Amino acid sequence: MTEMILPGVYIEVRPEGLITAGRVTVGNVGIVGTASKGPVGVPTILGTQSEAREIFGSYDAFVNGNSNELTLVRALEQAYNHGASTVFAVRVTSTELTGATPNFIAAWNLYTKARQATFTVAGETAATVAATLSARTHGTWGNTIAVNVFDAEDGAFIINERHDGPAPISLNRSVVQSPRNRVRVVQAATGQTKIFGIVYAPTVPAAGEVQIDTATKALTFAGGEAPVLNDRLYASYVVPKADSRKVTIRYGGVSEVYTVADGKHLVDQVNDPNALSVLVEGVAGANPAEPPKKHSAPDDFREFGKGADIPGSDGADAGDADYKLGLDQILNEDAHIIVAAGMDNEKIGDELKSHCEVASTDKIKKDRIAVVGSKVNASFDSIRGHTLDSDRVIFVAPGIKTTDAASKTEVTLPGAYTAAAIAGMLSAQDPHISLTNKPLSVAKLETKYTPPQLEQLVQARVLAVEERRGVGIRVVKAITTSNVTAFHQITTRRIVDFAKYGVRSAANPYIGRLNNERVRGAMKSTINSFLQEMVDDEMLISYELEVSATRDEEIKGIARVTIVLRPTFSIDFIKVTMFLF
Repeated sequence: MTEMILPGVYIEVRPEGLITAGRVTVGNVGIVGTASKGPVGVPTILGTQSEAREIFGSYDAFVNGNSNELTLVRALEQAYNHGASTVFAVRVTSTELTGATPNFIAAWNLYTKARQATFTVAGETAATVAATLSARTHGTWGNTIAVNVFDAEDGAFIINERHDGPAPISLNRSVVQSPRNRVRVVQAATGQTKIFGIVYAPTVPAAGEVQIDTATKALTFAGGEAPVLNDRLYASYVVPKADSRKVTIRYGGVSEVYTVADGKHLVDQVNDPNALSVLVEGVAGANPAEPPKKHSAPDDFREFGKGADIPGSDGADAGDADYKLGLDQILNEDAHIIVAAGMDNEKIGDELKSHCEVASTDKIKKDRIAVVGSKVNASFDSIRGHTLDSDRVIFVAPGIKTTDAASKTEVTLPGAYTAAAIAGMLSAQDPHISLTNKPLSVAKLETKYTPPQLEQLVQARVLAVEERRGVGIRVVKAITTSNVTAFHQITTRRIVDFAKYGVRSAANPYIGRLNNERVRGAMKSTINSFLQEMVDDEMLISYELEVSATRDEEIKGIARVTIVLRPTFSIDFIKVTMFLF
């Protein structure tokens, strides 16, 4: 504190009273599944279904649910159709212990079985390879990338070709006179950069000039100005049009055009971090100085993955262990409603339960619930006899019928995709709003259960979906698989999680501040403000809050927050007693 020397008023402002809780949500969805495109093993934030298709590609035709159909974008479609907004998506594939370097997924310390489609760029000279292009990501999407090589419309432009001193120095490619040509030298002795004027042979260079011989590609400097040992020369110049090629790479409605001098120049351009190709990456071939061989016509496009080239594959036969790798990657993300796309309760139910329990600990602090559905052609008895028991897992049945975007026909999707729809519905609702009696945007159900069957499913802790004449397709009762009555309703679980997030958000700014009555009182005021908002929003009926610390806890740096919550429960049944007179 400043020492007071001169008389006056000294004011110390303590900001604790201005701290408020940050914005809190429990509506972000996390989905793990297989796809034909996009990064493998990388959590990706999505905002729309069109963005999902752009990044992860379209799904394939649905066959029967047991044919390794792609799951991620299909599940995302259901989630977004039912209200999802922010989604953390992770693409998974089948894996193996060994493989080629391009297939190594560092986050998993395993190799993906998916493959990148490749294209060999032949050199102008027979039996030479100028470069090899690979689809930017693994998957069958790469098989539809096509390449055309034809006459260039302009000369290729080489940027910052490096040569280390000392002289003599010659350029790597043919050069033509152009005002775009530049030569600069970074001098090791001074660290300064000297830019030279350019003249062309037979003109003799004066001081500050460099001569370029377009016939030999040699550079000649005035006396005493040639680069010496450890100097670096950078040349940018235009290659003759006749020695250049136009390379067009096309995928769907996206085209990338490169004007190149040779295979290395093509590779440098597609890999340029300042203008990275979104479609491909490249490596130099055995003959990188060769210009690419022209195709027969400007519309002669040739696809990746043909002949001796490697076709792209998806690794779509991912199992529960592979899905678990993806779940682990969203463990620390702000995802609150988790779906294992296309995976049913028997395959992934236990893993989802374990994932949510670990994420919801005080160590991870990412409280969440999972939604899982029934398997393909699941019988009534197998659904009713499930063994899931967790207030953080919701089990959904039956499957749904929908129009498949790939085949343009009606298909029956298992309950695993109904789970994605329910996840989308939950994400669109505030924590205290129940899905009971809420409609789904689907045409038909896989199975239409009778009222007695629905009653048995609800008693078995299944979030059942029913089809009622004149009413449509609706959720019967929004429940978890928990046997504990307190957390039987999904809303109770979500309200408590919302409160936990909010209390952490309100209390975190006080970490590191004084542990005394004044600061604890300010923290109580901040938490109280958040909880009162929950009461005003009808998430809570009431609450009790105490912030305290014994002297021993003060010494240890502990401030104890004790809260009693009385959450609002939703109406599941209405009992009417009628008296007639």
